[in-house]
Amino acid sequence: MNLFFQNSLAFPSIIFSALLIIILFYWLCAAFGLLDIDLFNIDSELDINADATGLAGWLTKLGLAGIPVTIILTFFTLFGWFISYFAVHWGIRFIENNLLRYLAGIIVFFIVAFISLNLTAICLKPIRKKLAALNKPKSVQQLIGKLATVRSGTVNEVKGEAILEDGGAGLLLQIRAPSAENIQRGDRVMIISYDALTHSYQVVTEDEFRH
Repeated sequence: MNLFFQNSLAFPSIIFSALLIIILFYWLCAAFGLLDIDLFNIDSELDINADATGLAGWLTKLGLAGIPVTIILTFFTLFGWFISYFAVHWGIRFIENNLLRYLAGIIVFFIVAFISLNLTAICLKPIRKKLAALNKPKSVQQLIGKLATVRSGTVNEVKGEAILEDGGAGLLLQIRAPSAENIQRGDRVMIISYDALTHSYQVVTEDEFRH
């Protein structure tokens, strides 16, 4: 067990160990509706934009555009941690000179990052369309007047999530409502409008809409 922690906390595996802890914390929060699945909100249509730059451009080149970035990071981190751990276990830890060990660690880090990114692409590309559909509504007009179930702990003017059943995995929607409405997890809400500026839907409770 001591060797396990030594390898996990050695450079460069410590970088992926830290990312792994953050990812685990994120998914725990997401499970309770405290964070969005697509925390970074990368446009799911970027795969048709040849001029995409930055992170969006990289995702497009890898064939991952449209997949929630948090899912990509999860796979990347898992692959990176596993490979870097055994790189330390089988090689780096036997280098006695500190300077050489850190230089080797830097080289290994970039190699591991490259391999992990490509392994992530290989694993996710076959199911890209299904994963992209998690956050891709059919159209704004089609969702107006639909009932959804609140997923987040609360709903107010700045945050809130709901699931709209569509016969498949369900659509995850960003929703907004006055905090005075006291909408909570599990409540049924009616979608009444869409705010293009915040990419969110204005909702009211089902009871309020009926009356």
